Parts: sequence; structure tokens; C-alpha cells
Amino acid sequence: MTDRDFARAKAAARSDPFFVYRPLLDLLGKSEGTDKGDGYNETLAYGAFTGGNVNLVSMTLSQVDALQTKMLKHPGNKLNSSAAGRYQIVRTTLRAIRKTLGLGGDLIFDRRMQDRMACYLLGVRGIDKWLAGRLSTATLLSNLAHEWASLPLPNGKGAYGGQHAAVTVAEVTAALAEVRKRHLGQAPAREVVPPEVEKEVKKKTGLWGWLTGLGGGLGTGVAGLIGMDWKTVAIIAGAAVVLLVVIVILRSQIAGAVREIGDAVEGK
Repeated sequence: MTDRDFARAKAAARSDPFFVYRPLLDLLGKSEGTDKGDGYNETLAYGAFTGGNVNLVSMTLSQVDALQTKMLKHPGNKLNSSAAGRYQIVRTTLRAIRKTLGLGGDLIFDRRMQDRMACYLLGVRGIDKWLAGRLSTATLLSNLAHEWASLPLPNGKGAYGGQHAAVTVAEVTAALAEVRKRHLGQAPAREVVPPEVEKEVKKKTGLWGWLTGLGGGLGTGVAGLIGMDWKTVAIIAGAAVVLLVVIVILRSQIAGAVREIGDAVEGK
């Protein structure tokens, strides 16, 4: 990611606090069928159990709770569900979120609140562990499918009997890939080892390997010295001493190069 891309991502994140998770949130809007209705104002069966359309985004959490209770009491609600909002959060879940996050009943169930609650549920189901590499994609898919019946299990089927997933595994994994991309884009790209330092070290370590290899070759050839006259042996021994001196000097240069890496990475 270039500096320009990073700046663009940061600007998007400032305008949307849920920017990283937005691809998955938008997929939920599709899979739950709410985006083809009233989106954040949608209720189960498109208002069939609320007496018509309601303006959820202007209601308090207490008012939404009362509405969901009314939905559950509706004689035609054979599903026994109180799903409300873009992410179709049911009353039991909404109450649990409120208790955990300490959300007062006077807070508004607006778009931001609904996004916040959905992201909380993503976290509960392991999205952050997955981003950190501590949860497999298959496990995450299964977890999400048990939170939202419209999402598929890894095998493409719905998690609950009688309900079919509304989107494919490929669609979910594509959304997750975009989430990961945005997550990684929150930090500027930085070379662990600057190219110029790495090139210099490779040059020095390459020579080091050649010399030590040569030294090893001389060592293995000691057996061949037996039977030679003393002058030849003395010449070879002298060359070996010179080689050892060069190796010692080069070793100190490599140590210096390693220190240069540390300084370069730290920006010193």
C-alpha cells in the first residue's frame, strides 16, 4: 500500500468508524434482505408484525424493546422472532448487548448504533481473532452462520434446519478478504529491512560464506599435507593464517551491518 492509499484509507476510516467491517456489514444487509426494504428501519417480514412501517432509527432502545415485545405477541408471528433493523437483531440479543455494553434505554437505535451492535456481534463471533490469525476461516464462517441464519456454514448450507443461506460461501470469504485488507491498511506499510541495507548485508554475508567455505575446504585438505616437504607445508599454513585474519575482519563488518539494520528499522 502506498502512502497515498494509506491516506485515503485513513480518510475513509475517519468518515466511517466501522470502515474496516463495512464489507461484511453490507453483505449482511443483502443476506438478511433488509437492504431491498427499508434497511435500518426494516423489521421481520417487512413490517408484517408491527402494524406497518416504523421509523426505527428515531426510536430509543427502550421503544425498540417494546416494539419487539409487541412483535412476539402478534398471533401471526409463527417464526416467534423479533428481528429488527438492518442486521435483524432479536430482542434477546439486543438486551444482552445493552447489558454488556451498558447502553441506556434512552439511546437512539440509529444507523450508528445498529452498526455498532453488529460489529459487537462480529467480535463475539471471533472476527478479531480471525484477523489476528488465531481463528480459522472455517470456524469463523460457522460462528457467523450461527449468529445470522442467512449466512452459510463452510459447506454452503444453513446452520438451522428449514432455513437456507441467502449468500454463498464465496461471497462471505470475499467480504472477509476485503475486511482483512482494510484492517491491514490501518497501519502504514514499512519495510522491515530497508532494501539498501539488505543489499549490503547480502554482499558481505555472501563473501563471508565463500571465505568460510574456502576455510572449510582447507581444513578438509589437511590430510593431504602428510608426505609434503616442510617448505610447501609452511606456505600453505601461512595462507591459512591470512585467510583466518580476513575472516575475523569481515565478521566484524557483518556485525556492523546487522547494527545498521537495527538503526535503519528504528529510523535512527
